Amino acid sequence: MSGDQLLALIMFAFAGTFTPGPNTTIATITGANFGLRAAVPHMLGVPVGFATMLLAAAAGAAAIVLAFPFAAQVLKWAGVAYLIWLALMLARSSTSGLAQLSGPFKLPLTFVQSAAFQYLNPKAWMLSVATAGAFFAGDSPLTRGALAAVVFGIAATASIAVWASIGAALRGWLSRGARLRIFNVVMGLLLGATALWMALAQ
Repeated sequence: MSGDQLLALIMFAFAGTFTPGPNTTIATITGANFGLRAAVPHMLGVPVGFATMLLAAAAGAAAIVLAFPFAAQVLKWAGVAYLIWLALMLARSSTSGLAQLSGPFKLPLTFVQSAAFQYLNPKAWMLSVATAGAFFAGDSPLTRGALAAVVFGIAATASIAVWASIGAALRGWLSRGARLRIFNVVMGLLLGATALWMALAQ
């Protein structure tokens, strides 16, 4: 990969991970409700999960997904359903209610949940397929995939840290009255709307 291609990959990775999406929304929600430390598993799980997607894409999974659009649709809508359900739970719950939810709908997400969530995240699929098409062509696709995994890992970690910090910085202000409740409702609506928009945009 040339220097120009690497620079383009870095810019693409930071643009793709810092722009709002399910991962950044969950990070902000976690920071606001539970504090920055509670977002660390999500901060680590997202880049690990997405790195495995990029390596799989480099090994040919992206071509398989494109060759079998029905399978891609199933994955996409499963992810949308999960995000909408999570959005509904968020909009209906207080901070204590979020912590008392069970299974994959409990917040804050664990490291494993955050990593596995990438496979249900429509934006992650869009980014991995786009990255494979733009940067993995040519010699040594696995080497290119490994490099992309490192670049996206750094970008995703920084992104989650920033968005979770924003949420954590708002905790004091949100703790007054019904502000946190309203915040959770708004973020739940944004999460659901983002999921639908990404699904319909593909």
